[in-house]
Amino acid sequence: MNNAAPPSFSRSRKWIISLNLFLMISAVAALLVMTNYLAARHHARWSWSAQAQAELSPLSQMVLAGVTNPVKITLYMRREEPLYELCWNLLKIYRLTNDRIQLDAVDYDTEPGAAELVKSRCKLGRTDRDMVIFECQGRPPKYVYQGELSDLDMQALLSGQGEIRRTHFKGELLFTSAIMTVINPRSSKAYFLEGHGEHDPESEEGQMGYSKFAGVLRENNVVFEKLNLAGPTEVPPDCNLLIVAGARAALQKDVLEKIDRYLKNGGRMLVLFFPYAAWPRSIGLEATLADWGVAVGRHVVQDEKNAVQANKSDMVVSSFSSHPVVKKLYGYQLYMVLPRLIDKSPTAADGASAPQVDPLVYTGPQGRIITDIRPGGVIVPAEGDLRGNVPLMVAVEKGGVRNVTAERGTTRMIVAGDSLFLNNANLETEGNHPFASYAVNWLLARDELLVNVPAQRIVDYKLTMTAAQMSGARWLLLGAMPGAVLILGALVWLRRRR
Repeated sequence: MNNAAPPSFSRSRKWIISLNLFLMISAVAALLVMTNYLAARHHARWSWSAQAQAELSPLSQMVLAGVTNPVKITLYMRREEPLYELCWNLLKIYRLTNDRIQLDAVDYDTEPGAAELVKSRCKLGRTDRDMVIFECQGRPPKYVYQGELSDLDMQALLSGQGEIRRTHFKGELLFTSAIMTVINPRSSKAYFLEGHGEHDPESEEGQMGYSKFAGVLRENNVVFEKLNLAGPTEVPPDCNLLIVAGARAALQKDVLEKIDRYLKNGGRMLVLFFPYAAWPRSIGLEATLADWGVAVGRHVVQDEKNAVQANKSDMVVSSFSSHPVVKKLYGYQLYMVLPRLIDKSPTAADGASAPQVDPLVYTGPQGRIITDIRPGGVIVPAEGDLRGNVPLMVAVEKGGVRNVTAERGTTRMIVAGDSLFLNNANLETEGNHPFASYAVNWLLARDELLVNVPAQRIVDYKLTMTAAQMSGARWLLLGAMPGAVLILGALVWLRRRR
């Protein structure tokens, strides 16, 4: 008797099942290939961390969209450095945004051979390290050093109660600026007027130093020099922006005439008046600006509601016009020190050919114009002081069609009633830094760059535990958890033995 069980499937049935399995595997493989093919050309990123940078600012995206030649970026830094990961993650977003960005990382401690090649190619010195290097088509490289990449909080260290702490990461601002520099070999040029007690762009001193403002120029691919107009010297032909920052001595008649000629030929100028209470005298530029429709006050403006200190000399202002210079500042505040009124002159001419004067920044409704300034800078309010929204800054434009500028022939000015708000001590306060960048780009007719690149906040998480809590955590991690795993394993073993 044959007890053999009959086959479960016929031969044809087996072939059909095999063919079906093969087709299913082929379909899955084809789907994976197509998915990867599409993903390589249409990628997307999601941020799972609150501290990660999900996307670039509109300015960075616009600059990267204009990169048509290969830009090589080398992260020349040890992997143990605190900013390495932030830099690397941000640079990967740049590379994904434009495939012409070539990205490389060299740890000079663990990769000495690659480090020597970078030193030779970029002509680095023995102590040059911990930087990001930008190169394009053999032009001089642009270096961004680690020390520039973050803001530091020194207060805890100075008070003896802590250590230096990083508060903001400025990588995107500096990296985008570096790319702009290497893809645009021709920089704009600014001149700081000197010889009249102005702020010094090379000084790091807090009140009269303007080195941080000079850094804003470099961020926007603007080189600068000092300019003394005494004698036969005229404003140089390559001057794209003339800066008069806090002049305290009177400008000579011939200097004023040279400035006026420069403006009439389509010049660009940033004028920042020193606070009148601190230096109550005219510098002569007031009359020149009056011919351009600008009224410069000889007094002090206070705003009790928005005052920062008890003496009411410092204030924050957040009332802005719709002008392109300040349009992006909504949500910010400007910190100003002893400002004076700057407004459109009541006698200013109107018409298409006249200078167009637009106020930019106002005090709140409780602003007060104080005219009684006594020796020593003593400010004496009076009942008759004018009150209201006092303008503190204006923009002037003349030539061509308003808000439609050409490279030449259009005069632009910004006149502010305070120079101390952009000094080294105050530039990083409130929205002063973004305003400085907007002002420079508007004056240079780079209206497309009037976009803010915010610094990324660095948040430190600190866990504080008592000695008892630390002991409990140690027992939990080193004893309870491994012990629970051992007990569970023993129970499984005993059960299987039965």
